Amino acid sequence: MGPPAIKSLLAFLLFSATTLAAPAAVDPTVTISGGIIIGTATKPANQPSLPASANAYLGVPFAKSPPERFSPPEAASPWSAPLQAQAVKPACIQQFSGTGQTQALTKQFFNNPNGPAPEESEDCLYLNVYTPPGVTPDSKKAVMFWLFGGNLQFGTGSLQYYDGSSLAITQDVVVVTINYRTNIFGFSNSPEVPFGSQNSGFLDQRFALQWVQQNIAAFGGDPARVTLFGESAGGESVKQLLANPPSPRPFSAAILESENAVFTGSGLASYTQVLANFGCTDIACLRKVDATSIKSYIEANSLAFPPVNGDGTSIDDVRPSILSKKFANIPTFFGTNLNEARVFLAVLDLDNGTAAVDGTFTSVGITDPKVRQSILAVYAAQGIVDLYLIADRVLTDLIFTCSTSTLSSFLALNGYTTYRYRYDASFPTTSIFANSGAYHTSEIPEVFGTYPVSNQFGTVTTQQIDLSAFMQKTWAGFAKDSAGGVGWPRVGSALGKELGLLGSNDSSGVTVVNTLVADYPCPVYAPIGDALKFNYR
Repeated sequence: MGPPAIKSLLAFLLFSATTLAAPAAVDPTVTISGGIIIGTATKPANQPSLPASANAYLGVPFAKSPPERFSPPEAASPWSAPLQAQAVKPACIQQFSGTGQTQALTKQFFNNPNGPAPEESEDCLYLNVYTPPGVTPDSKKAVMFWLFGGNLQFGTGSLQYYDGSSLAITQDVVVVTINYRTNIFGFSNSPEVPFGSQNSGFLDQRFALQWVQQNIAAFGGDPARVTLFGESAGGESVKQLLANPPSPRPFSAAILESENAVFTGSGLASYTQVLANFGCTDIACLRKVDATSIKSYIEANSLAFPPVNGDGTSIDDVRPSILSKKFANIPTFFGTNLNEARVFLAVLDLDNGTAAVDGTFTSVGITDPKVRQSILAVYAAQGIVDLYLIADRVLTDLIFTCSTSTLSSFLALNGYTTYRYRYDASFPTTSIFANSGAYHTSEIPEVFGTYPVSNQFGTVTTQQIDLSAFMQKTWAGFAKDSAGGVGWPRVGSALGKELGLLGSNDSSGVTVVNTLVADYPCPVYAPIGDALKFNYR
């Protein structure tokens, strides 16, 4: 046996001896009204040097699961034996519409881009809780409650990017991530479901918030300090919770990242089409159809299932809620990304030349040549003439930048406290294709601290690590003390110098700029956004 082999054997024996001699780790355990829950210790894979581990309770039922298809959630039954909550549960049934490249890229970019695609099941109403080490029921840590995006068509709270371990360890907060039903399973639009119960996906979110109020103290969380945070349709969900708040209100602050959702088509027409396809005349029949068959059909036909408005969980214009003061009067923190649209342009194969601009205008319903020319003139005045960059700006500014600017300004004008950020950074390890920029969802791994260490585009940078730490501190700081703000002026308080640019010009912190400069295209988009219901939806 040569020296290398001897060294390897000694290392193995020493490791084995150390392992055998060490006391067995005790899994974290909590007791709630439903029973005993046994979690596990976890640490972010990209931050092995962290001195402690988080406690993770994965796959905890917050409602009866599987739920009755198309119906509101119901309370979960208690369990007699300790619940082993050490692995995440499947996503709810997802809808990735389209065929060929469109469907493939949607899955590639959004269905766990940094790991394997999640399993799917109707048995999915579970949540994950991440806590700092050493917490007790008396700890009263601030709680951050995450709602995933996916245009209310797909998504899960258990993607690797949503792992709350880093936030829990480094920021001393409790993080909750949940599943909720989407597409036809969450927003069936069935006339046989009583009005007020049709948006079962939104009702899942509310049920999970109720669970948090009842149980989070056992995990060391403070039910009086629950901050909602969500991205894209998750941000839209947060907005709907603000506009239609439960009573008593189960949250104290809200963060809305790239909030918006684009709903097209008639949900009732889609539901009726599904009924007919499976030879059904009523909901009882459709409840018996295999879920994967329904999934395949709605995907192949790109059917839309938008929320039902006016039912107490969703409205298509939040202004009446704001003006009447029904809209939750709590601090809010809104933000967008510099290049939101680039991922959508890639999915839609609108990535070059005139086709990109024409396709972009068409996709959002801007058909008037004069309106198109006025938009192009706004960007030309800023020196933006490359057609791909214009396409990126049109979609980004219309759907995200300017709608967020309009809504946050309206809130401020009506006495609400709100703050704004824009995420400008782009890093190799969170890139999804060359020059993807600060695309839609790219801020999420910075907020959660779940950015990869390396991928095919490069390795993690010092700026990325430092910016992530800054953003985590900002988000968690807002959750701990929302009255204290985010570190820069609130909207409407500093003559426009109120927009915090994150990661701009290679910085690892914030640069505060004037919204009048940053939002330069918004005056031309204001009437368009109103007409297309992007501004106040």
